[in-house]
Amino acid sequence: MKKSWTDIVKTGNIRLLLTWAAVIVFVLSLLPVFALAGVDRASADDWSFGALTHLAWMDTHSVFQVMRAAFASVKKYYYGWQGTWFSVFLFSLQPEVFSHEAYCIVPFLMTGVLIAGVSCFLYNLLVRLLHVSRQDFLLLDAILLLTMIQFVPYKTSAIFWYNGAVHYTVPFALALAACASFLHCVVDFRKRDVILSAVFMTLLGGTNYLAAILGLTLFLLLGILTYKRERRVLWMLVPMALETVGLLISALAPGNALRGGDDYEITAGRMIQAVFESFEQGAAGMFRTIEAYPVAMAAMLVTAVLLWDILRETVPDSGISFPCPALVILYFWCVYCAMYWPVVFVGGSVEDGSVSVGVPNTFFWVFILALFASLLYGTGWLMEKKKAGKEGHGIPLYVAGFGAAFLLVAVCRLDLKNSTDYACYYYIRTGRAAVYKEQMDEFTELVTREDVEDVVVPFIVGEQEPLVHLPLTLDKDDFINQKMAEFFGKKSMVAIPRDEWDRQHEIR
Repeated sequence: MKKSWTDIVKTGNIRLLLTWAAVIVFVLSLLPVFALAGVDRASADDWSFGALTHLAWMDTHSVFQVMRAAFASVKKYYYGWQGTWFSVFLFSLQPEVFSHEAYCIVPFLMTGVLIAGVSCFLYNLLVRLLHVSRQDFLLLDAILLLTMIQFVPYKTSAIFWYNGAVHYTVPFALALAACASFLHCVVDFRKRDVILSAVFMTLLGGTNYLAAILGLTLFLLLGILTYKRERRVLWMLVPMALETVGLLISALAPGNALRGGDDYEITAGRMIQAVFESFEQGAAGMFRTIEAYPVAMAAMLVTAVLLWDILRETVPDSGISFPCPALVILYFWCVYCAMYWPVVFVGGSVEDGSVSVGVPNTFFWVFILALFASLLYGTGWLMEKKKAGKEGHGIPLYVAGFGAAFLLVAVCRLDLKNSTDYACYYYIRTGRAAVYKEQMDEFTELVTREDVEDVVVPFIVGEQEPLVHLPLTLDKDDFINQKMAEFFGKKSMVAIPRDEWDRQHEIR
């Protein structure tokens, strides 16, 4: 006999209701993001990195020739700009290389990659390793993803701008996918998972340094915690070694020195000094995140309540041990601080805007992940020591925890305007999305005309947040003008004020 919703609540089994609610809210939260997909267009570095591959596609329509051009792009930038070889390879394959209508896949692609990476990692951690039910996994997964997507600091670089997202969103997900393969090996050792981890970790070495450090530090922790259970996790030293090789190849690129200028140098003293500064900036960043994202913190408070209720049922019967909780939680904080090390080492800072906007996104995601892991491990240790079994006071706990969370949201409700959904909704509601689409359609028509080699277009006007547009200038020798001319196969490209454009094209 099926239970009614009232019966479910009366018996204290409210997690089923919460799971349905969380999953539905999460799915609905993606709709405003996907509503902007048809408006999203390439911009900025998309043009420069995609030039060689786009010309190869236009000349041959051969995937093989496009791949050759992609590797040529890697070589070009490795010696002339930066060593992040896998990121550059992905840069060169931005969707508009193949079609000017293809960029609409970027929001779907980037949210899909993030969802896949986080969900795959959580599934292997919670369901396969800790024996949490699939229902509870869905509940925690939905809350974590909702927090990560809705309150990521820079929506543009996380979701809508291919070049930025492929350099930060994709590597973050790649690191978690590698860890998921690690966990799969712990539970059910298979050499193909070692191979998969090796592929993921090798590629991670050619992306941004934050994600590369994240992969190495998480692998180290997982190895220490699971070695007694499965000695064959020592095979994971192979993926770690391969990522280190890929990272060294990236770090030693001649282009790094050219980009860094005369002050660029790698010394042991500077590396050690950066470690201490990273802890200082990490502590400041932690308090800054807690203060800046109160609604996200409310979501983590709800997560803490759910973990308490879930783990009191699963831990006593699972036989899973949670040794040295203070040291492990301290390690999670060190992993978060380690994200600051590459930034500190090159003399950058989030506060002065001297780093890519993808960097704060990674800081935020790793902070949420570290906070979740700390709550999970700490609660697991308490349940192990308490040996509470399935008895407990679930409903009072929910009332207290959820009440505190809702109070925090009510007091800090203005923070909801910082959400990704609100940014997308506001951009659409104000008509800016429609205006931008109309202007970009006009722009595409002008720059793809085969009978014009010296292109003149009107400026794109209006605010594009959460999308991005780096406009052409009046100077044909400007960097962006040259790169866009190269991408579209033109001799030159310039932009003029729209009122001047309208006067020149006024129908008489």
